[in-house]
Order: sequence, then structure tokens, then C-alpha cells
Amino acid sequence: TVGCRLTRARVSVPSRRCFDNPAVPMPPTPRYPALSSREQSLVSVFRGMFLSVSDVGMCAAASYAQMAPGAATVATPSGAGAPAAPLALTQPAADALLVGRNRALIAARAARLASRAEVARGDVAPNPYLSGQISNTQAGRYPYGASDRVVRIEQLLERGGKRALRVDLADALAQAAGLDEAEVLRQQRALVGAAHADLAAAQLLETLAAYNLAGYRRLVDAATTRLAAGELARADVLRREVEALRAANERQAALAAIAQARVALAALIGLEDRAASLSAVDGLADAADIAAVLSREAGRRRAAPAELVAGRADLRAAARRVAAAEKSLALASSLRARDVTVGMQVERAPGFGGTVVGVSIGVPLLVNNDYTGEIGRARADVEAARTQLDRLAASALAEADAAWLRLVAAGERAQRLLRESVGRAQEVGGMIEKGY
Repeated sequence: TVGCRLTRARVSVPSRRCFDNPAVPMPPTPRYPALSSREQSLVSVFRGMFLSVSDVGMCAAASYAQMAPGAATVATPSGAGAPAAPLALTQPAADALLVGRNRALIAARAARLASRAEVARGDVAPNPYLSGQISNTQAGRYPYGASDRVVRIEQLLERGGKRALRVDLADALAQAAGLDEAEVLRQQRALVGAAHADLAAAQLLETLAAYNLAGYRRLVDAATTRLAAGELARADVLRREVEALRAANERQAALAAIAQARVALAALIGLEDRAASLSAVDGLADAADIAAVLSREAGRRRAAPAELVAGRADLRAAARRVAAAEKSLALASSLRARDVTVGMQVERAPGFGGTVVGVSIGVPLLVNNDYTGEIGRARADVEAARTQLDRLAASALAEADAAWLRLVAAGERAQRLLRESVGRAQEVGGMIEKGY
């Protein structure tokens, strides 16, 4: 059974005996165009695809040598109807939905926009201050015409390049936020690729489980007929019935796996309300695809191993945060550059015989606070940002090495399954079919 089904998935040489029967429905088996974002899910893709050889042979003999028309049709579980509007997704279609509907990406995009607003907020000078005053000139008397009226305006002039430093600090943080968005997109695309591959694998496994169950049921029917004819002991019939029940449980577990894979994929692409209608229409990679991926990645590691992680968005964002921390330190140090407040006032003073004009200038005295605390905190933030960058760089290299090892292991296992196990299973199945 497995050999015949995988034959239609472009894995090995066809066995026409299994599929010349038009009554046996064929599952869709398009193939993945590439594996660049799904290498880590290869193990789950090929997980559980191969049953025991004895069960394969028994099911092949019963379900395909003697299958009646319609016997392999997969029934809908009780209480569950077909989706009203099924949504078949390819990997590029899932990626397109991710960009517009993924909630983590939407939040990162909002954070980036907010950080850009901080640049505009920092690139402004302090507002001037306008005040007015009116007072009487004779005690106990308040005639308006004899009142003293004052209008005053003041402007704070920043020194030490504070405005430019604020802009540079906000711009560095805005760039870091943009790179954070790119990192979220990278991570979510990897998750969507894995979830899409898991759904495709779960669908294939469910198809295999359905055909396996149909074969066990036909096997039970054949055994019951042989029991009635006195050719088989009842213990043998009961054993086959137990095996059929086990196959039914495996089919139910496969259906549950599909439901879970749909929910996981729907949560990533923002289609929770349509999770039950999702299906993956990409097929599985063949041995040539896997070999190409392994060859390409091996070449990249040999050519420039240090550049494998140099362009990662999270590392670039951490580098921009180091620059932002340095700008923050410079801004804290600039607080010791005393700002100057200049003022001008116009006063209508009857006691002076008319209108008088005055100007003023003021500077703060750094007596109680010389901003030592602010500068010390900014220095600590710089060290923390540099430490975080070093930690992320080391972690990224370790992740790249671990991912490479997982890719190699999964690729080698997949190639063994596709090139060796499938052929042997087909050979054994053919021998058992001839025996029946």
C-alpha cells in the first residue's frame, strides 16, 4: 500500500497493478518547488510514512487485489460536514497572507511607525514662553488707567547639540524597530513554512491511513469468508479484527493531526475562522530537491561561514541599539552644557512716564545636580547593549550550526527513505501480491 501510494507521489517506479483500478481515489500530489524555508520540518514530513512490511503486504493483497469499487472512499467523520468554502493554500499564498494578516507582524509594524514618530518629536526646539501681568501702582486704589501692565516672552536656547543628538538617538531606535519587523517576518515565515509542510504531511499520512484501514477491512471480510468455509481459525479472524481496529485508531489520529495542523497554520496567517477549510496543495520534495538543498547550503558554509548570520535582522537591530545607546550617552553628557534662557519684556509703567523695555538672560547653576547619575546610567546601557550584541552573535552562530546538523540528518534520512526503503517495500508488496 505504501509503495503504491508513494509511487503516485513521484517517489519511485510505478506499480500499475495497484492503481489500474479506477474506483480507487487518488490524492492530490503536487510537489514543493523548493525547501529553503522548510528544511527543519523534513523529519515531520516523512514521519510515520512507512508501516510494517507484513501489514503492508496483507493490506495490499486484500485491498487492491480484491478491492470492490468504492471500498477505499474515505468517509466523513460523524457530525462533520464538508467545508462550505475550502481554501487550498500553496506556500507562496500562505506567505502572502502572512504579510498582511499575521498579528505579530502587524504589532512589529506598528512599533516601527511609532518609532519613526519619535524622530519627528525629537527634531524640534523648545517652545517660547509668553506671560502677562497687570498690577496697581497705588496702594488701596485700582484704577485701570493707572495700572502697571507687563508682557514678557522667554526662549530657551539649547546648547551642546542636544537637538541633533535627540534626532540621532530616535533615528537609531527607528532603524532598530524596522529591523525588528524584518526579524519578526523572518521568524514568522519559518513558522508558516513549517506549519504548511506539517499540514501537507498530515494530509498525506491521513490518505495512507485511510487506504490502510480500507485494506484491513477487506482483509477482515476475506478472513470471515475463509472462516465460514472452514479454511481459517477464529483466532486468526479476531487477530485481523484487532489489527483493523488499530488501523481505525491510526486513521482517527491522522484526522486529529490534520485538524491541529490547520489550527496552527490558521493562527499564523490570521484565518482562525476558516481553519477547518484549510488545505495544503503543495506536494512533498523528492530526492533530487533534497540533494540540491544540501549541496547549496554546504557550498554557502564552505564559501563564507561567517556571513551566514552577518545579515540577520536581529543582529543588525542589536548593532543599531548599540549606536542608540552611545547617542544616549552623548545626550546625557550634553546636559552639563548649560542651556541659556533669554527674555524680553515690555512694560507700561505710569510711574516711569510711559512704556519701558527690558531684556534678560539666565543660565542654570549645576549646584545640586551635575547629571552624574544620568551619565552613569547611560554608560551602563552602552555596555549592556554591546553585551547583548555579542550574545546574539554567538547564539546566531550556534543556531546556524544546529540548523545545519538538523538539515543534514533530515535530508539523509529522507533520501534513505525515498531511494531505498520505498523500493524495498514495493518489491515485498509485489511478492506478496503474487503469492495471493
